[in-house]
This record gives sequence, structure tokens and C-alpha cells, in this order.
Amino acid sequence: MLLGSTVLSAIGFGIGMTTIPALLFMFDPQTVVVVVNTVSLAIFGLIVYRSREELPFRQVLPWAISGLAAVPVGVLALRDTDAALLKIAITTVTIALTLFVASNVKAPVPRGLVPGLIVGFIVSVTLNALGIGGPIMALYVFAQRWTRDGARGALALYFLFVEAAGVAGYGAAGLLTGERVSLILVVIAPAMLGFWLGSHLASRMNDVVFRRATVAAILVMCAMSLARELSGL
Repeated sequence: MLLGSTVLSAIGFGIGMTTIPALLFMFDPQTVVVVVNTVSLAIFGLIVYRSREELPFRQVLPWAISGLAAVPVGVLALRDTDAALLKIAITTVTIALTLFVASNVKAPVPRGLVPGLIVGFIVSVTLNALGIGGPIMALYVFAQRWTRDGARGALALYFLFVEAAGVAGYGAAGLLTGERVSLILVVIAPAMLGFWLGSHLASRMNDVVFRRATVAAILVMCAMSLARELSGL
């Protein structure tokens, strides 16, 4: 969680793909997704606050609304899907993201209201059901050519909307058990330390380095997930 929150604070996304592959060795997929998404909320809120002066709120709001409509789909998928199938789904999405990044990171990304609504809906489903999906939204946000702080803030604002609604849905679906709440309380401290470390890293990167670091982080996180699956063969 320390590593994942550092990555999240530095580039605006990535806590799920950084932490989930390791956490799945110790906990069931439902626990992992619920804990990671809940702890992330505090960090997203802090990033939004720090980026508030350059935050493109009006542009992000339609994506967030579309994402909110998808929250029930993600929550129900997490609640009702078998644990083994969830692991397979997480692995499949991770592999798909790896191929997506490798083939499309330099390709033109559609811009406009409709593509934003589609991306916002799809990412919300994968985030709330599988805990991953940030690279898709990150690539779409960076295609908008906003400033570094604007891009980080836009990502954090979108994730804050859809994951807060998702956590409320977890509670309504009975997924916020006592054990999971205890785990959330345990990892808050390292997550906050990671936020501090990541903020310092972000303040020392110019826009070019920031974008390169973002692409590198996507590839590294996908490689971590692939390595986990290959180790189990």
C-alpha cells in the first residue's frame, strides 16, 4: 500500500495495478478490491485539493456522471462473481491493458463528449468490480493535453466520484465486513506516507518527465501483474 499510494500520488493513478497483484497472494479478490478502493478515496481527495486551481471540473463532470451510472454494475459484479473467476477477470483485463498500452500509447485518442462518456462508464465498471482500469482513463486524460497538475487533478476527481459511490455500494451490498474495515484502518498510515512521498516526486518532475513516468508506470504495473500469473504456471 505504501508503494501503491506513492505511485498514485505521483502520477494520479495506479494504486490498484500496483498493489492488487501482490495482495491477491494474501486475500480474496473481494477483500482486495474493497480495501484498495476505499483507502484510495483519501488520497484522491488530497490530490483534488492540491490541484484545485488547475482542475478542469467542467470537462470531467460528464465523465464522472457516466461513471456513476456504471457503479451498480461494478458492485454487483464484485459481489456475485466467484473468486476464481474474479482472479481470471483481473488477469485478463491486466493483459488487455498491457496490449492496449503497447499498441496505442502513441496513437490518436478520440476526444469529445461521447468518447468521454464511454470511457467514463467502462472504467467505472472495471474499477469497482476489479480494482483496475486507471491506465485507460489516464491515456484518455493525457490526450486532452492539460497541464501536469490539471491531468492529475482530473484523474483524481473522476476516481473520487466513482469510487466513493462504489464504496457506498459495497456497504449496501454487504461487502464492507468487519475484517475489511480493520484492514482499511491498518493501511491508512502507510497510504498517507505514500501520498507524501509521491507528492514530493511529482513536484520535482517537469511535464515531459511526468508523461514519460506515466507511460513507464503503466508498463511496469502491467508487467508486475503478468509476472504474477506466469509464476503460478
